[in-house]
Amino acid sequence: MLAFDKDGWIFSNPLENKVHDIGITELNDLLHLAYEEDCWSKGVRENVKQRMTDPAIRNSQRLDWFVEDLMIKNTGGTVISMPFGKDIITFNSNRHFFRGENQQYSRSVPSLLRKMSGKTAYEAEILKAIAVMRSFQFFKFIWQINVVPYWEAKISDINFDALAQHYGFDTCLLDLTNDFRSALFFATCKYDYTTDSYRPLSKADIEKSESSKYGVIFHTPNWVIDYLNGGTISWHMEHINDKRDRPYTFYSGDLDGMAFQIGYQPLMRCHHQSGYIMPMMKSRCLQEDARFEKMRFLQSEELSNQVFEMMDKGKKVFPNEGIKLALDTLRCIQKSSAFSEDDMSYAYDFGEIDKKIFPTIDDFKKGLCNYRINGKAINVQKDEIEYHIDSATLEKVNEHYDGKNLLDMIGNMINVYPEQKRYREQRCIEIYGRKI
Repeated sequence: MLAFDKDGWIFSNPLENKVHDIGITELNDLLHLAYEEDCWSKGVRENVKQRMTDPAIRNSQRLDWFVEDLMIKNTGGTVISMPFGKDIITFNSNRHFFRGENQQYSRSVPSLLRKMSGKTAYEAEILKAIAVMRSFQFFKFIWQINVVPYWEAKISDINFDALAQHYGFDTCLLDLTNDFRSALFFATCKYDYTTDSYRPLSKADIEKSESSKYGVIFHTPNWVIDYLNGGTISWHMEHINDKRDRPYTFYSGDLDGMAFQIGYQPLMRCHHQSGYIMPMMKSRCLQEDARFEKMRFLQSEELSNQVFEMMDKGKKVFPNEGIKLALDTLRCIQKSSAFSEDDMSYAYDFGEIDKKIFPTIDDFKKGLCNYRINGKAINVQKDEIEYHIDSATLEKVNEHYDGKNLLDMIGNMINVYPEQKRYREQRCIEIYGRKI
C-alpha cells in the first residue's frame, strides 16, 4: 500500500530519479491519501480560526511563532506577499504537489520553452517577447470584465501571468497542483481544443503510440519546493544580498524551481485546480529533476471514464464560466502579431529581454518588426490594440460573476497585515477614484 513517509516521500530512495510503475490499486491508495490531506487541511484551518476568534484557546495553546506563521500560511484566506510583487489570497494548502500528464513525454517543460527549444538566442528572445506581450494583452482584455478590477481593488492582486497560463497562453510557467485528484484528471483525460473542454481518453488516443499507453504522475512533498513552506531556504540565502528596485519576474530565471500558490483569482480555473505555478525559464525538465518522484500507469478507457465522472465530467477542475463566452477573442489574442508600444515596453522591461542582444528599445522594436510568426509580420503601433467584447456578450459574461459574495468563495476569513490592507485601499482609490 502506498503511503507518505515521515518526510512526505512515497518511495524509498526518492532522489534516485526512477520511474515507478503502478496500477489501479496504487492509484486508489493515492486517492485515499488525498482524502486524508483534505482532513489535515481542514483541521489546520479550524485550528487557526479558533485561535483567531478565541483568545483563551490562543493563550492556552501557545506555539512557536514560526509554527504559528506556517499554520496561517497554510490556511485559506491569508494574504501573502510574493517575491514577484503580488499579494495573493490563499486557498487551503496540502502537504504535497502533483502533476499529471496523459502520456509519457521525454521532456516536460512549459509551453513557451517548447517553442523556444532549438532556436537561436536571438529568435528565442523574440518568441519570449511575443508570449509576454500576448499575456499582457490578455490582462488588458479581461480588465473589461467587472469582477477583475473589483477583485484588484477589494480582494488581492491579480496574477495575470498565472491566469494567462490557465487560459491557454504560452508562458514559462509549469502547472502543479496540491490535489492528487486534479493531477489524476489531467493524467487520464484529453483537452478538446474545439470545445475548450476535456473528455475521456478513447481507445484510439491510448493506442496512438507507445508513449500514449501510459499516464504519468509527478510528486514531491511541498517542503521541497513550496515558497510558503520552507522549500526556499537555499534560495533566500543566495538572494539575501540582492539589491533590487523592483520585484523579481518569472522570466528572469531567479524564481526557477520554486512552486508558488496562485491563490484565489477573479476567474475560476486556478483555484478549482488547486493551482500552483513553477517558473522554469532556465530549469531542466521534470524528467531530469530528482526532486520529483515519477509514477507511470497503463491507461484504459475504463479508468479515464471513472476519473472523468469523479470530477463531474471535468467541471470540478474546468468550470463552465463566463470567460468562455469570449473564447474566440482569447484565441485571437493568443495568435496576435500586432502589438502596441506599451505592450512592447512592458515586454522589454518585465520579460527580461537580453540587453546584449537588444541594447535599446529601438533595437528591440526593429527586431520585432523584422520577424514573422505563423507567416505574419510583427507590427508595433503607437496606439493600443483594442479587443472589445460587444455589450450583449459582456453582459452575459458579467452575469457569471456579478452579484456573488466573493468572500463566500474564500470562506469568509481573511488574515491580512495592516500594511497590506492599506495597500489594497490605495489600489481601490487608483482604480475607482474612491473607496468602495
